[in-house]
Amino acid sequence: MAERPLFLLSNDDGVHAPGLKELARAVRSIGDVVVVAPHVERSASSHALSIHLPLRVEEIEKNVYAVEGTPADCVLIACRKLLRRKPNWVLSGINRGANLGIDTMYSGTVAAAMEGVINGIPGIAVSCFGKAKDRLYYESSSRVVTMLLENEQLLRSVGPGVLLNVNVPNLPFEEIKGLRVTGLGKRVYDEEMQEGTDPRGRPYYWIGAGGEMFADILNSDCTEISKGYATVSVLKPSLLDDHSNGRLGDQIKGQFDQYFSSK
Repeated sequence: MAERPLFLLSNDDGVHAPGLKELARAVRSIGDVVVVAPHVERSASSHALSIHLPLRVEEIEKNVYAVEGTPADCVLIACRKLLRRKPNWVLSGINRGANLGIDTMYSGTVAAAMEGVINGIPGIAVSCFGKAKDRLYYESSSRVVTMLLENEQLLRSVGPGVLLNVNVPNLPFEEIKGLRVTGLGKRVYDEEMQEGTDPRGRPYYWIGAGGEMFADILNSDCTEISKGYATVSVLKPSLLDDHSNGRLGDQIKGQFDQYFSSK
């Protein structure tokens, strides 16, 4: 009898987050689940690793581990120490709030899935485009993820080391218009840094406290999700611009030889 697929789940909202619990509930129908997530919220932690601090791990229930570390820490320690076999996928989320456009650079949700890719495991980062004050339809996001996983061969045909960034409108599943593959858009934050004074009279600044808008970029994740579509974008663990890097190499070839000793 073949082993059931193994899914490693993490997030940046913390091990007790309702989105994570909903994702675990949904994917248990198609495979085994191990949850390794931060013990507290670590949103916007990007791909930070805790190289100057020890990682403390507590198994709070069977196959559910809380880690005193970042989302990337969680996936790394799961792959190196906690799991008995290699997972088929790293699933990160369901995040409270979207991870669109440049947010993918700051997102701990995306970083957890990316750490899986770095360790040779394909990943899906999934986010629900809603706010804490809203009624959040996490079940719609989990349904999109299970739908994708049930078509695994199609996803893997993209190539090795695939990382999918999935954003789902905060709507009942029946009201979502469809699934679109998109580029990354641009979120425009209105007064994203607010200024105030604490009770002791000291000034403070609060990042990300304002509203948000989108630049109107055709076929981007921002514009398509605002129309009611779930979006999927393929990311990779590299900041290298291959095209521009090649052009620069052609332009400067031999131009700086005079500054170095002949070998």
